[in-house]
Amino acid sequence: MGGADEPNPSGIRQQDWHSKSVDEVMSALNTSKDGLSESEALKRAGEYGPNKLDEVAPPHWFWKLLDQFRDPMVYLLLAAAAIAFLFDPHDKTTPIFIVIALSLNGVFGFMQEAKAERAMDSLKEMLVGSSIVMRDGKDIRVTTEELVPGDVVFLEEGMNIPADVRLIEVNNFSVNESTLTGESSSVSKKIESLDQDLMLADRKNMAHMGTVVSTGRAIGIVVQTAMTTELGRLASDLADVETPKTPLEHKLESLGRFLGYVAIFAALLLVSLNLAEAYFNNLRGDELWNVASQQFLLAVAIFVAIVPEGLPIILVITLSIGMRNMARHRAIIRRMRAVETLGSTTVICSDKTGTLTTGEMTVRGLYYDGRAFQVTGRGFDPNQGGLKSNKGKLKESELAELKATLPFRWVIGSLLLAQNSNVRLVGKKWKGVGDPTDTACAVLGWKLDSSVDEYRKRNPRFREYPFDRTRKRMSAIHEFEGERRLFVKGALGDLLQVCDRTIVDGKVVPMTRDLTKRVQAINADYAGNSLRILGLATRLISESEDIENVESVESGLVLLGVIGISDPPRSEVPEAISTCHDAGIRVIMITGDHKSTAESIGEEIGIFGPDHLSIHGSELRDMSDDELDSVLDRVAIFSRTTPDQKLRIVSRLQHLGHVVAMTGDGDNDAPALSKSNIGIAMGRAGTDVARDASDMVLQDDDFSSIVRAVDEGRRIYQNIRNFVRYQISTNVAAVLLLLVTTMLMDWTFPFTVTQLLVINILMDGPPAVALGVEQQSKDVMKEPPRPLDETLPTSTDALLIMFLGMVMVIGTAAVFYFAGGAIIDSAPCSTGPAGGDDYMVDGVCNEDAWSQNAEDQFAVARTSAFAAFIFFQLMNVMNCRSSEVSAFRLGITSNSWITISILISTSMLLFFVHAPEIAGFRIGEMVHTVPLKPLDWLVVLAVASSVFVAEEMRKMLWPKAKK
Repeated sequence: MGGADEPNPSGIRQQDWHSKSVDEVMSALNTSKDGLSESEALKRAGEYGPNKLDEVAPPHWFWKLLDQFRDPMVYLLLAAAAIAFLFDPHDKTTPIFIVIALSLNGVFGFMQEAKAERAMDSLKEMLVGSSIVMRDGKDIRVTTEELVPGDVVFLEEGMNIPADVRLIEVNNFSVNESTLTGESSSVSKKIESLDQDLMLADRKNMAHMGTVVSTGRAIGIVVQTAMTTELGRLASDLADVETPKTPLEHKLESLGRFLGYVAIFAALLLVSLNLAEAYFNNLRGDELWNVASQQFLLAVAIFVAIVPEGLPIILVITLSIGMRNMARHRAIIRRMRAVETLGSTTVICSDKTGTLTTGEMTVRGLYYDGRAFQVTGRGFDPNQGGLKSNKGKLKESELAELKATLPFRWVIGSLLLAQNSNVRLVGKKWKGVGDPTDTACAVLGWKLDSSVDEYRKRNPRFREYPFDRTRKRMSAIHEFEGERRLFVKGALGDLLQVCDRTIVDGKVVPMTRDLTKRVQAINADYAGNSLRILGLATRLISESEDIENVESVESGLVLLGVIGISDPPRSEVPEAISTCHDAGIRVIMITGDHKSTAESIGEEIGIFGPDHLSIHGSELRDMSDDELDSVLDRVAIFSRTTPDQKLRIVSRLQHLGHVVAMTGDGDNDAPALSKSNIGIAMGRAGTDVARDASDMVLQDDDFSSIVRAVDEGRRIYQNIRNFVRYQISTNVAAVLLLLVTTMLMDWTFPFTVTQLLVINILMDGPPAVALGVEQQSKDVMKEPPRPLDETLPTSTDALLIMFLGMVMVIGTAAVFYFAGGAIIDSAPCSTGPAGGDDYMVDGVCNEDAWSQNAEDQFAVARTSAFAAFIFFQLMNVMNCRSSEVSAFRLGITSNSWITISILISTSMLLFFVHAPEIAGFRIGEMVHTVPLKPLDWLVVLAVASSVFVAEEMRKMLWPKAKK
C-alpha cells in the first residue's frame, strides 16, 4: 500500500491499462482493494497534482482589440497619417480622419466578433464534485480534485466518471460513452483483461473521465488523472490545435499586401522622380525641402487613394448581416469571417450520432404473431408515430383490435415493465432517463398504451432480476390483470433457448422448428439493417413457485415478439445531403460507432454506395499518410475512430486542398472541430466543449440548416465580390487619376487627402453595404465550390475594375480640365479651355487678379471633379450588382437599400458642397469644396452617367463573365 519502491504509474503507457489483469494493475500502482493509506494518498497528490484539467487563461480584451488592427492596409494608413502629420503639421484634418476611420473599423469589429475560447472551462464543468474512495480500508468521501492514481473508487448509476478507472468489480454496470467515443448505445462493462491493440471504444474494462454511468454499480482503480486521462489528452489536443484562417482572410491579406506594394512602389517612384528633377534643377536647402514635403504629402494621397479604407468596415457590416440572417435559420456564427467560409466548403465531415442521426435510440421494427410492423416516429417523443403495416399506418380501430387480445397486451407489458427507464418532457424536448435502449422500449410502450409512470402504477412490481452479461436479459415480476406475470426482455439468441412456446393467431402454441425459423428470418432481416435486436417474452408465475432461482423462473417462456432498435437518421438529412451533392460538396461520415451500423445509416441517407470505401479505425491506424491520401477521394465512412484520428482525417483533407467543415456534438469531436476550416456544433445535443470549439452552432441540431448556411455563405461571398469590385474600381480610378494628372498632365492633383477619405469611407460606405444585401439572380447551390486559390478580386473582376476605372478617370479629368482646374498650373494670365477674362493691361499681366481668378476656378473645378467622382461611384454601384445581368433586368429599384444609399450619399454630397456657413464656419472648408451652379451639376451628372452606359453596353456584348 504505497511502499518506497513503488513503480511510477506514469511510466506505463496509457493504453496498456486495459490489457493488464486486476492483480497486475494493483501491483503496478502498489495498491489493493483496501485502497491507499491517507499518507500515501497525500504523497501522490504532491507528485501528480490535483485531478483537474489545466486552465488556459484567455487573452486580455485589449489584445483582442489590437488584433483588429493587424492588417497590412492598416499599417499603410498609419504610415500615411504619420507622414501627413510630420510634413504638414498645420493640417490636422488628414491624420485625424485616418485615425478615426481606423478606430471605427477596429472597435466595430471588436464589438461584433467574440473569440473567447471557453472549452477548458466546459471540460472542467463535466467533473463531479466528490467521490467515495477507499482509504485505509474505509470508504470516505473526497473531492474529485483529491483523487490520485491507485485510489479505489466507487461508481454508481447517474455518476460522471471522475478519472480514468480500471474496473475491478461490476454489477450490471454500463456506461454512456457517446461524448467521448461516439458510441450511441450504452456499453456494458466487464473486468477481464483485453487485447492491447483495441480501439478506445472497445476497452470494456475501463471507465473514462467525463463519461456517465447508465446502469448498475462498479468499483475501480484510478489509473490516470487530470491531463493524463483520455479526456485530458482530448483537452490537450484541443489547446494545441491552431484554427486555420478562413479563405476570405487569406484573400484579404493577399489583397492588402498587393495594394500595399503597389502604393509603396507608386509613391517611391513619384517621390524619387520629382526629387531627382528638383535636385538636377539645382534646388537646394529650403526649396528642396519644400519639394520633398509636397512629394511626401502626395505619397500620403497615393496611400489613401489606393487603400479601400471603408472595405473593412463594410465587410464587418455585411458579415454581421449574414450572421443575423443565419441566426434566423437557427445557426449561430461565433467567428464572423466563418460566414463566408461556408461558401468555399468542399467537404463536410459529419459525426453520425446526434448529427446525421437523432442521437436517440428508437424502436424501428416490431415482429408479433407472424406480422412485421414498422414503428414510425423518431427520437423520444411518445406522441409521434406508431405502428405501420405494409398497408399503411394502423388506424386507431386496428390498434384497439390488437390491444383487445391478451398476448398483445403482454407485449406492451414487456416493453414498459421489463426495464427501468423513462422519458420526461424537459421544456419543449423529450429526454430519456436511464439506459437508451430501455428508453426506446419505454417510448414504444407509451405509443401503444400509456405513460410509463401510469402503466407501472397500474401494474406494480413484485420482483426484479437485473440484466447481466451471462443471461443477457432483464426480467421482472409484476401484478398484471389479476395475476403475477414475468416479463422478459433480452438478446434474442439466448432468449430463444428458454422459450418453448410462442404466439400464433393470438393464441399460445408450442414453439416448432418452422416457427423458430420464422423468428430467425426476422432476426436476419433486422440484422441486415443494422438494428439492435431484442426478444420479448413472458410466463405466468404461480403463487407457490420458488422465485429465488432466476434460472428456474426464466424457463418455459412464451416468445411474444422481436423488436429492432437503432439510432435513426434525422428525417431532413437525406434531402440536405442531396442538396450538398448538387452544390459539389462531399459528405463524409466520421463516427465512433460500429462499421456495419455506419454503413447502414450511410446507405439510408445517400452517402455510401458500391463505389465508396468504408474504413475502420483499426485500418486507419495502420495506414500511412500517403496511403490515406490515395484513397480519401473514395472514402465515404470512417468508423470506430478515435479523436486523434478525426483530427488526422481533417488535416489530410486540408493537405489535399479541401476546405473542410466538420460537424459534431461530442467532446470527442472538439479537436477536429477546432482544426477544420469551419467547425459546426449541435446546439441541443452538443456538449459545451463541442460548441466552444466550433465556429457555428446549430440551435435546432438540424443538418439541413447547414445547407441554408452554405447558401447564405455563397450569397455573401458573391456580394463581397461585388462590393470589392465596386470599392477597388474607385481606388484604382483615384490612383490612375493621381498619376495621370500629376505625372502626365503636370496638374495639381484634383483631390485633397481629406476628400479621398470622404470618398472612400462616407460616400462609398452606404452603397457598398447595400451591395452586401443584394439578392442573387441565380441559384448558387447549383454551382460547384469556388477554387481555393481564386483571387479577390478575380481576374475577370480585375479587367472590369480597370475598364470601369478608366471610364471614371477620363470623365473626372475632363470635368476638372473644362471647369478650369488646369489653369492654376499654367503661365500667368493664361486663359482656360473655355476662354475667360483678359488680364493683360497695356501688355502687362495683372498677376494678382489672375491668380485670384485661377484659384477660384480651381476651387470650382476641384469641387466639380469631387462631385463627378462621387456620382461615378453612385452610377457604378448599379453596375456592380451583377457582372452578368443588366441592371434593367434586375430592376433599377428592386434593391431598395441601394436606392436609399444613393439618396444618402447624394444628400451628404450636397451638404458638403452647399451647407451654409454657421458661426463663421462652413463644412465645405473642411473638405475643400465650394458651391456649384445648376449648370455645373448637370454637366457632372451627364458625364458620370457614362460609366453606367459603358457597363450596360459591355453586358450586352460580353454578358458572361468567366470566374
